[in-house]
Amino acid sequence: MPRVERQIIGIFGRINSGKSTLMNLLTQQDTSIVDAAPGTTADIKSAIMEIHGMGPVQLLDTAGLDEESDLGAKKKKKTIAALEEVDLAVLVIDPVQSFLSSGMYVEDRVSSLTRKLGKSLAVVFNIHADHSSSLAGSGASLQESIEYCRAILPDRTGTPSLSIDLSNTSSTNELAEFIESAMPDKTKKAELLPVVDRHGPVLLHIPMDEESPAGRLLRPQEMAMEYLLRLGIPIGLYRTDLKLARSRSETISENEYGKFMRFLDSLSTDQGVQLVLTDSQAIDIMSSWVPDDIPLTTFSIMMINITSGGNLHFFAEGAEVLNSIKSGDKILIVEACNHDRISEDIGTVQIPQKLGRICPGIRIDHAFGREFPGPDELKEYRLAIHCGGCMISSQKLAARVLRLTEAGIPVTNYGVVLSWLDGSDTLERVLRPWIEKGSEL
Repeated sequence: MPRVERQIIGIFGRINSGKSTLMNLLTQQDTSIVDAAPGTTADIKSAIMEIHGMGPVQLLDTAGLDEESDLGAKKKKKTIAALEEVDLAVLVIDPVQSFLSSGMYVEDRVSSLTRKLGKSLAVVFNIHADHSSSLAGSGASLQESIEYCRAILPDRTGTPSLSIDLSNTSSTNELAEFIESAMPDKTKKAELLPVVDRHGPVLLHIPMDEESPAGRLLRPQEMAMEYLLRLGIPIGLYRTDLKLARSRSETISENEYGKFMRFLDSLSTDQGVQLVLTDSQAIDIMSSWVPDDIPLTTFSIMMINITSGGNLHFFAEGAEVLNSIKSGDKILIVEACNHDRISEDIGTVQIPQKLGRICPGIRIDHAFGREFPGPDELKEYRLAIHCGGCMISSQKLAARVLRLTEAGIPVTNYGVVLSWLDGSDTLERVLRPWIEKGSEL
């Protein structure tokens, strides 16, 4: 099933400013619990929806950043992690609440972080019917309290803002139109396989093993098939038994090679096979079997390129660290999905074993699923090796890369590393199609 790319909208602010009310107004249902009691939002609430004119989006309702407690500190950590991922940060401000608090540190922190992270910011001033009475005796008008709050914005005149009563259920369209107008322009999208054209078949090499799920293919394999079919490109699917292909018996391995070559020859047309796309764990076999005149790359490299927005070069450059890795260095292997790992798992078995053989004494840690170390924890690592990222959004991958960059840690990718382990010629070969077809590498 093809992945649906969603723009991510995060809702931020102080406790009881109206964040959850905004979420419920947009979704038109009680997605988030709304209560006057401080700290009602205990964790990030997520909602998936369509907004007319924008398409599929994900909304994140975060905890207030001004909760002072041990639990509040944990909530803040998750809220800031969410801010790293969003395309648009919506800062909800109750102008009277903020004005009377005599401090704008929450709003200042959100606006400063969005600027630092290069995120787009929009401000919603939540206007209540009782604001005038609440301001009585303060000497300030409602408009003056709004201007007081606007002063902390990086660009007080250029930041999109909307004054609205979020409790008014008839204001949904007005709010949605405002958010649509504030969204950053994301018209330029990376292509899944810019390395192919409409001429000649593509061979997808899928060596299913004990870890392959029953009844379906993996997401990168499905995505490649759907993409190629839409372009009208003929596809061939082939499975090699890797254990037989790597057999010490020349008779057994040659038999596997012969079957593969006969299938490859059967796909050939006047244009020839234009690409072989293989599982990364089979790159040692494919690099020797696939003729040099046929381009070769891996699913993992395809995925890290698309998930990073076409920035494959960043992960290729990170692999240069492998040339100087030494005993005692720590490497972080990052896998974005959670599954029970059996047999020859790539992240927990294959890569650690192969790296350990070429550099005994290196130390390897793992980060699985949604959890990812903070910048201070990352500083102890010499290199991070990330999977293709097929189970996370481009925004989450960008947030991880940002943390690694801030910590000064290079990052590379499963497919790049396994190709490097097979030799510099193999690494150059799997990256070559992306260079030749005009990617940003």
